[in-house]
Amino acid sequence: MKYRSNFIAVICFSIFAFVAFNSVEKPNAKKDIRNNHEWDQVEEIVVGRWVTDAFEIPMVSEEVKNLYPYISDSSFNYMIKAQGHILSDLYPQDDQEFYTEQENLVKVVESLGVKVRRPDELEVHSIATSQPYSRDPIITIGNKVIIANMNLEARRLETANYRRIALDLARNYNGEVVNMPANKAGLHEDNIYLEGGDVFVNGKEIYVGLSGNASNQAGVEWLQKELGNDYKVHGIKLQHHVLHLDCAMMLLNDHQGVVCKDDFVDFDALPESLRNYEWVEVKPEQAQLMATNGMVINDHTVIVTNAFPEVSKRIRAFGIDVIEIPFRKANYFGGGIRCSYQPIYRQ
Repeated sequence: MKYRSNFIAVICFSIFAFVAFNSVEKPNAKKDIRNNHEWDQVEEIVVGRWVTDAFEIPMVSEEVKNLYPYISDSSFNYMIKAQGHILSDLYPQDDQEFYTEQENLVKVVESLGVKVRRPDELEVHSIATSQPYSRDPIITIGNKVIIANMNLEARRLETANYRRIALDLARNYNGEVVNMPANKAGLHEDNIYLEGGDVFVNGKEIYVGLSGNASNQAGVEWLQKELGNDYKVHGIKLQHHVLHLDCAMMLLNDHQGVVCKDDFVDFDALPESLRNYEWVEVKPEQAQLMATNGMVINDHTVIVTNAFPEVSKRIRAFGIDVIEIPFRKANYFGGGIRCSYQPIYRQ
């Protein structure tokens, strides 16, 4: 009788375990990681976060200027007054406007039916570290999300809170989350660097900007190996005053885009797949203020800063719907609208 009771108990437990295991939420076929083209309809993204009363301005020296060649002289002059201080101590209104502009971007995108995820606030404080630019710490290509290797030490701290989102994607989405190989502390020639602002996805062709400020050739080679022979990864050389490829180019669809030709070392050497594009051309001073840096919602809709109405007019002449929003504060630190988001899912 005792044996029989134990046997029944085991059977009951087995049935309970089977039901419990099979009731655990599994990846839904509609919850995918997917980013195959810059212009496919976007449905889910990560947008960074500007945290008020938190950004500490570094001391502005020649060494700092050399480290950030993409920051304009006007921005450095702006920072000199607040160097060594929290931004809001000297510029409280600007600090609030940074926050307001980014939150407004989220509202506009959500009004278009796009799901928006946000990183938590950073728990570790460091000079010149913030997290409004979610384009760079994570990179989505095909069905992979890559945890990127950032170039500057101050920015590497940003990666931590995106790992929390990546963990959820790994557990609950169809796709793959990939960590890049660990790097040495500081800047080393043998480190592997890859940042999302440099990476453009055009089907099986991937473009990676190389300016010496972010991604490097080792990053291009690592990415090619990671993606495999189905993909072709092109390194594109940029002038050293350019931070990322998206500071010089935007692909609106498979044949139209916005570009600053002067920001390329050799524009005529672009990959064959880009040579027949019809371009809205902008000047270097416009590109430095992110005239090429927008959010492509689909192949006929783009969100851009309202700082360049003439550029928007020329984009509209292509038959593209242009949504203009205030987005100028992020430019002070070398960022724009594309810098502020990373797609998780495009149709």
